Amino acid sequence: MWSVPALPRPDGGWGRATLGGLGLAGLILLIWLGMISRIGHFDVDVFLRAGAAVRAGHTPYPEPGTAAVSSGSAFVYPYLTVWPFVPLSALSHAADLFVAASVLAVLAGTRVSGVRLSGVRDLRIHALVLAASTTVIGLQMGTLNALLFAGLALAWRTRDHPLACGTVVALAIYSKVFLAPVLVWLVLARRWRAAGVAGVVLATLVGVSALTSPLDLTDYFALLDQLGRAEAQAGISLTGLLNGVGLATTTAATLARGAALAVLAGCWWAARRGHDERLAYTGGVVAALLASPVVWCHYLLLLVAPLLALSGPAGAPPPRHRGARDRRPVAPGPIALFATGSWLLVTPHRTTGADLVVAALLGAPLVLSCLLRPGPGGTFGAGLRPMRPDVTLVASWPTRTVVVGVVVLGLAAVHAAGAPAIGPYAACVGIGVLLAFAVRSTSPASVYDPSGSVVRAEAGPGSADRGRPKDRPVVHGRTGAP
Repeated sequence: MWSVPALPRPDGGWGRATLGGLGLAGLILLIWLGMISRIGHFDVDVFLRAGAAVRAGHTPYPEPGTAAVSSGSAFVYPYLTVWPFVPLSALSHAADLFVAASVLAVLAGTRVSGVRLSGVRDLRIHALVLAASTTVIGLQMGTLNALLFAGLALAWRTRDHPLACGTVVALAIYSKVFLAPVLVWLVLARRWRAAGVAGVVLATLVGVSALTSPLDLTDYFALLDQLGRAEAQAGISLTGLLNGVGLATTTAATLARGAALAVLAGCWWAARRGHDERLAYTGGVVAALLASPVVWCHYLLLLVAPLLALSGPAGAPPPRHRGARDRRPVAPGPIALFATGSWLLVTPHRTTGADLVVAALLGAPLVLSCLLRPGPGGTFGAGLRPMRPDVTLVASWPTRTVVVGVVVLGLAAVHAAGAPAIGPYAACVGIGVLLAFAVRSTSPASVYDPSGSVVRAEAGPGSADRGRPKDRPVVHGRTGAP
């Protein structure tokens, strides 16, 4: 007979865990009543109108080439994505039901990314992800991003199960075409079976869509191209930023795609030098956002999926967890910084001064607790490296960032008065910081293990397809000796 080892009780006992759960429920209620219910859920209304049109036997698409395509109220998604909304469109309060399901998707996505619900410390991460302004805006609008975030998190959790992982990746790419670079993650990680499943499922979805959709593929991609040209500069994409500083739209889009390819090439190069699979996963999501000509602020919720993976423990679980679910905690520091940065980048729609005061009063203690009590994995869950107090080195990168930002703002002002540049530039800087964090966290250098020892990270991706990796020797935390 064998038995799964008993899991440790949550920090502070079940009483504090219950209080944490009640606090999370209160936060959800506060966000719903204070922010989500204030505005109409415009994006899901588009899906519901499209579902009602299909139910009535009409096309859900606008006429390609007309102004309706870029009106903000047109259905421009792949045809099969409308079918779940056909029965939903017949229900009363369908939009609220969808947004409620999106809240559950955010919590589920955070959960499957490796955060357990059995302790107060972990509930802080759920609260931070939910309270990030990018999440709140997506819930206000009723977008698909909560479901896509949950899908990306589920793909990471099921990466050792090719059928489940490949199917989820294919569904995410079909729903939002710009997520196609995520498929490269499976290739770079040598998860050939999962990549094959994703390719077959995606081809099947595209084929069924081509046979049943009122728009053929040529017209549909022409519709997407028209939409991208019309909305690129209004969002926070790299294409919009380059277009805003004076480059032609075609040139800006080409450079943005080149940046995405450079990220993927860098992930391939790093994987060959021992960086673990989390870098390829992060690179796929980052490349998708860089290459897309249309990126709205609520798209940034998708970055939380790789951020949670990077904040978790690296390598194989300790022996007591093998054969059972890995319950090692996720470091909350990076999530706290993401949530804080999201509010600095953009505030939810119709946010008042009183709302900002309440958000600061509630959010500041939560963020500070995550930064001051980071947990056993270290504040950023990354490799332990010696650092020296070099003020010039520390100040150089922020200084360069500010200088480049001033130049970008100047070029945007000269090219077109009032062209949005601060938001796109800040978003691109944040994406770059996440990519740098991924490079550092996945380095084959020694990483910290919650047991208190410094262990050698598992080098090389795709362990599920190549067999079980060999155990690495434990080395001394200070001397590095075996």
